[in-house]
Amino acid sequence: MPPPRPGPQPGFCTREYAPVCGERRGDRQTFANACLAGRAGYRIVSGGECRANGGPRPGICTREYAPVCARRGDRIRTFANECEAAAAGYRVIASGECRAPGGGAIGGGNGGNRVCTAEYVPVCARRGSNVRTFGNQCEADSAGYRVVAQGPC
Repeated sequence: MPPPRPGPQPGFCTREYAPVCGERRGDRQTFANACLAGRAGYRIVSGGECRANGGPRPGICTREYAPVCARRGDRIRTFANECEAAAAGYRVIASGECRAPGGGAIGGGNGGNRVCTAEYVPVCARRGSNVRTFGNQCEADSAGYRVVAQGPC
């Protein structure tokens, strides 16, 4: 008797959280699981969350203001410091604020250049399949995340 043929791929993915880092055309993104990465057309490059520049992604950044210009895929924006850029999954491409060809500063988008207070009122926020705890809603908004719950994730 011949071996059974593999069945069709499922039309849905589970909600299991087993993060993987996927890549498509040079863009890396963290997905909750391998199924979600595959369905989005990404190939898995590593288990766990994607790491900026191959190093560990920082969990807490200082409030130091040393602006950097950073890129993720085809998006470019200014961050307060290198740590903030890495925490948002961006790669630093220049020191100082990003500049448009005419010399004007490029904003951070999503409030990226906003100054947030040091008030600690943690929120759980999501951007794509990335879920992360921020010190407050302003910090989450500035990083381009959407708050999904009050308190830590």
